[in-house]
Amino acid sequence: MAKFTDDTISLPRLISFSDGVFAIAVTLLVFNLKVPQIPAADAHLLLRRFIKEMLPHFATYILTFLLVALYWLFHHRMLNLVTRVDGPFIWMNIFYLLTISFIPFPSALFGAYPNEVFCFVLYLGSMMLVGSLSLLMVWYATRNNRLVNRELPAVMIKYLLFRISISLMVFLTAIPLAFYSIRLAEFFLLVLFPIHWLTKKYFEKLAKE
Repeated sequence: MAKFTDDTISLPRLISFSDGVFAIAVTLLVFNLKVPQIPAADAHLLLRRFIKEMLPHFATYILTFLLVALYWLFHHRMLNLVTRVDGPFIWMNIFYLLTISFIPFPSALFGAYPNEVFCFVLYLGSMMLVGSLSLLMVWYATRNNRLVNRELPAVMIKYLLFRISISLMVFLTAIPLAFYSIRLAEFFLLVLFPIHWLTKKYFEKLAKE
């Protein structure tokens, strides 16, 4: 008899669907970069000014692309450890992808209004929501080895939990910074990349001991 349950969805299909949503999300980011509509006769006079005015859009595009890439890498590593899925995990992943697909909107809003604290806080809030769902999914999958092998080293679980937790702390710290200087807060987000690299090196060393 056929099972009327989400558990029949295979892990490879979940991964394929997730990768597709990530690909669409990062593709949508580039649509926020609109080509200036300038009369050809005035292009040599106005084009540089219009491009200069678009610099916040370019900065937001690059930053958002890199942050989404970090989430994709984390999601990829997490699913590589998962050996089976169940209904609750699938729905967590669906809501996770819902937040990923939403990111182009706060990104576009922040790019259009780069000096508005509200837009930046909304942007950070969207990133934090993705991070919170990542944390929930790792906790659910690894608790009592629910969806992972029992042989999975505890240090790997600690690495995943620590990595996403430190990301949430960075986003949270950027919020009060934004009220002092949005540019400083935006630049501060870049510390995520060396922190993640150092975190990986630390836990790799820990795993060898």
